[in-house]
Formats: sequence, C-alpha cells, structure tokens
Amino acid sequence: MARNKTLIPLVAALVIVVVCTAAGAWVAQSRDAWFVRTMLDRAAPWQQPDICYAPTPDAESYFQIYDDAAGAYENYVYEIKAEDAEGTARRVVLVSFGTMLDENKPYVKMSVKGSSVCAWEYADAPGD
Repeated sequence: MARNKTLIPLVAALVIVVVCTAAGAWVAQSRDAWFVRTMLDRAAPWQQPDICYAPTPDAESYFQIYDDAAGAYENYVYEIKAEDAEGTARRVVLVSFGTMLDENKPYVKMSVKGSSVCAWEYADAPGD
C-alpha cells in the first residue's frame, strides 16, 4: 500500500515532464508555434531587442494568413532570414497586419526580440 502511494506521484511527475518536454520541442521547432514563441519572446525580460535587416521577401511567400480581431483585414505571417549589425543570421517571424509586404521596397528594418519581430519598417539599404 505504501509503495502505491509513492509510485503514483512519481508516475504523475514523469508524465508532466514528458508532456512539457514534448511541448517545448514543438514550440522550438515547429513553424506553426510562431504565436507561442512570440508571446514567450515578448515576455522574456532578459532578451533585449536587436535591429535586424533583411531583403524584402516575395509578397506571396507568407506561410500563414489569418483574419484580424475585427474581421476587417487579413494578417500575413512571414518567416524571414535576417541579419543583425554584427552579421549574425537569424530566422525571424514578421506579421504584416492588413497587407502583404511590398516587394518593391528593397529592405525591411526590424526590431527583433528572440525570433519575433516587435516593429518593422521598410528601408532603402541595411543601416538606414
């Protein structure tokens, strides 16, 4: 009887660890977990925003589209390969609210926290 009382909490703890590990792996690797990563990136106080640049991707290269909260517009989610001031490459997720990106603009300047773009604007060249 005492053995069952010890075994049940251990099995429950093991199940919790397995579920949390699987969820963490999904968030870290899945493109579909971009929203969860965005929330974690924005809440993490140890991450400071970096300025990154990337060539403006093709307008049709978004990987997800969803309606805004009011249902008036569609938001486009892009995964972009960007570089910071030191030239370090990183993959970031940019959400363009209400419109596709304008591929006639040469570059996108982004404030990036983790893998999430907090703010962005078009630029003529890196460093603008």
